[in-house]
Amino acid sequence: MTDGKGRVSRWRDAIASYLLALRASRRYGRALNLRRAGRTREALEVARAGLALLSAPEVRRQAPPEGAGVVCLTIEVESLSCELGEVGAAPRDIVDAVEFLRSMPQRGRGRAERLRTEWLPYLEQRLAGLADRE
Repeated sequence: MTDGKGRVSRWRDAIASYLLALRASRRYGRALNLRRAGRTREALEVARAGLALLSAPEVRRQAPPEGAGVVCLTIEVESLSCELGEVGAAPRDIVDAVEFLRSMPQRGRGRAERLRTEWLPYLEQRLAGLADRE
């Protein structure tokens, strides 16, 4: 049987992770707004800041809200960096985004399915390119 302290600790960790995911989600929304306003460089900086929040050790990067944040912010960083001719997302972010997208149902619906079908092949190709450089 699990002791009460361990359970409380797990709940506290899960809540801390979730709260960081919410903060990262706000960065994602701000990056989208900046991009729409034509402020691409600022949008990239804000998206990278969102990914930095999700890189904290307590973040459960494969849990649904956190994983969705990693995926959306990684895609945004990749897209913006391509527009600006800069380096894209960090390898860890790409790996975690690919893992999360692969864990999604094969026949999803709506935006989730579009993200999976449009971005998973691209991110897998980026991963292969990173592996080739090593």
